[in-house]
Amino acid sequence: MMLTIGLLFALSTQPAPPVPATAQAALQEGAALFEKQDDEKALAAYERAIALDPSNPDGYIGRGRTLARLRRYDEALASYGEALKRKPDDAMALRYRGHNYINVRKIDLALADLSRANEVARAAAGKDPRITDEYGIYYHLGLARYLNGDFAGAASAFRDCDRVSKTDEERVGCLAWMYPALRRAGNAADAQQVLARVTPDMKVTESAAYLDRLLLFKGVKTEEEVAKRMSEGALQASTVAYGIGVWHLLNGRPDIARGYFQKATATDAPYAFGSVAADTELRRMESKVR
Repeated sequence: MMLTIGLLFALSTQPAPPVPATAQAALQEGAALFEKQDDEKALAAYERAIALDPSNPDGYIGRGRTLARLRRYDEALASYGEALKRKPDDAMALRYRGHNYINVRKIDLALADLSRANEVARAAAGKDPRITDEYGIYYHLGLARYLNGDFAGAASAFRDCDRVSKTDEERVGCLAWMYPALRRAGNAADAQQVLARVTPDMKVTESAAYLDRLLLFKGVKTEEEVAKRMSEGALQASTVAYGIGVWHLLNGRPDIARGYFQKATATDAPYAFGSVAADTELRRMESKVR
């Protein structure tokens, strides 16, 4: 019994884990934990960073990104708002808030944020080391324009996205949206040039469904082959169903397209871009019927 009490006493007197002495150290800890996807600990680190330096927008941005990954979008949007109170033209806060506005289907707000992020980033090109995600700005700006029906503007943003892509993973993500944007903008020749760059051996993991979409448009894969990936979870189901739906839509089969768009919106991933885009398509179709 005495041994047990002594052991408990020894454990209770062990020093607590060290708390970062500076806000910068807390930010670095939060970033490292975020990369490990240890979200609860990352949140705690970002909260410490904010407490140590409430004026620094980076703590709020980090907290917002972590909350968004936990699908706590309202809290994430509020956190980016706090960052923007400290620095109204913070390109990264605008980029991430715009992204999450797309997730919650507030496309006009997303477009405003991402357009401003694009302006700020271009003006500060090479001058502000905090602007680390040109790809993300262009990609989400292109998507917001696409969802808003500005297909020529979307294609332009996705060209910029393609220009700054460093891997096949990034490049395929851009091209999967650029191709239908160009087709819908009436630029079939440039759309064909996009497909000419796409090959089945491109090195992708997260963008595999997007590569399938492009290979479907190119005629390398069949609808049945591409549809198999819909069994890989709600996120993939929404992404794949939208891709097949837009393929049918652009090839003059709106009724079949509608069925796939309905499948894309019926998953447990309403935040997925495929689900958001499919919902937009269905509302467009409904307005045409009326």
